[in-house]
Amino acid sequence: MNKWKALAGSLVLGGTLATSGMVLAFPDGDEGHRGHKGHHGGGHHKERMYEHLAEKLDLTEGQKAQLKADREAGKEARKAARKEMHEARQQLREAVESGADQATLDTLGAKIGELEVQRAQRMQQRRAQFESILTDEQKAKMEEMKAERKAHFEKRMERWKEREGES
Repeated sequence: MNKWKALAGSLVLGGTLATSGMVLAFPDGDEGHRGHKGHHGGGHHKERMYEHLAEKLDLTEGQKAQLKADREAGKEARKAARKEMHEARQQLREAVESGADQATLDTLGAKIGELEVQRAQRMQQRRAQFESILTDEQKAKMEEMKAERKAHFEKRMERWKEREGES
């Protein structure tokens, strides 16, 4: 049971950390979990975030066009990967609900783990692709933005922990 808790915790933490910067770097109008357009209206919100990032980094029109082309090129693959993950999670839920044996649960859990690893690898490739078109000055600005975002997140977590301690 502890292995399952550790796996679940690792997957949640890894997913959270991996996606924090990618939402800003690679917004697109793709549908997300359960067909929703994502947090705060999806495509429109993501487009505004993209515009904000482009403005903050002072991207050239050529860089913007390259980023858009890169996002479009991988759109169908991302959609297929999300569908595969959704199906694997659904199979696991159904197996748990039906009282499947541990070997079946382990196999399904391993499949989800493999898909998460593939997702993390794809995200890293996209991040490297994104950063490859940036100038040194833009890369430095991106690192500064990441540090600010991390500090803000840590501050929020501290406030959350303090409130939890009061309860």
